[in-house]
Amino acid sequence: MKAGLDRRPNGVLHRFGILLVCLLTLPALAGPAADRKFQRELHGIKGPQDQRLRMSATEFPWSAMGRLNNGQGGHCSATLIGPRLVATAAHCLWNNRTQRPMPVTAFTFVAGFDRGEYLKASKVTALHPAPAWVFTTEQQTLATRANDWALLELEEPVGDSIGWVALAEPKVGMTVAIAGYGKDKAFVPLAHLGCHLTEQPLPGVLFHDCDAVQGESGGPVFGWIGGQLRLVAINVAVIPSRGELGVAASIAPMAAPAARLGAATITRSGPLSQPSSLDLAEILRPTGR
Repeated sequence: MKAGLDRRPNGVLHRFGILLVCLLTLPALAGPAADRKFQRELHGIKGPQDQRLRMSATEFPWSAMGRLNNGQGGHCSATLIGPRLVATAAHCLWNNRTQRPMPVTAFTFVAGFDRGEYLKASKVTALHPAPAWVFTTEQQTLATRANDWALLELEEPVGDSIGWVALAEPKVGMTVAIAGYGKDKAFVPLAHLGCHLTEQPLPGVLFHDCDAVQGESGGPVFGWIGGQLRLVAINVAVIPSRGELGVAASIAPMAAPAARLGAATITRSGPLSQPSSLDLAEILRPTGR
């Protein structure tokens, strides 16, 4: 990241009276009062029952998803899209305490993380937030979510061992799976399978009906395209006033820069990953919506 970069975010954004909550996770406090506050601030579950299921961190593609730890006790989620390249949300690069972007040395990507165990980990060596992403408390709109993505280069070729998920452009109505490390269950990978991209309100911005909470920001939105699992969007926010509606950034704007940085064109598993016990081709098949 360029020296002197000072782009200011807010965790709470407004557009025409709509409240958007970023889905990054900050360090948690302890005690009963903190627990009550924690539950009040948990956003992203759409109905009376949480539809997220625990995934096996050693099975592909969940093994290619990981925690992006920021060295401050907080985390986001991220996905391997090449041997040394991961995709996440741009707002995950921000330090709310210092009101500045965190240095690249703060970040570690941990693939296949589950309760302290993991498959591979690597420090991040370069941060590439979307060129048009601006961290600011002023004039923030829903349209900025199209730029809420970042590409991170890794020190180690983690993807060679774990595998990666190639990119593909999303379609409204498609069946998807959204995964990540939620604030409420931060040490295990969770996914809502078989939910949908419901609307494209603006170019590059998608609404979804998947359950996903803070900490799952930057996590993958997987779809089945061309006979393969593909990363079609990045989960970035939720709108509580609209039934906890989910917001995702389409993969389309990041495709060209990702290709220049080494993103793969074909999805593949790696030798450390086990085959999925789920039939994702069936789960994510088109439903005719």
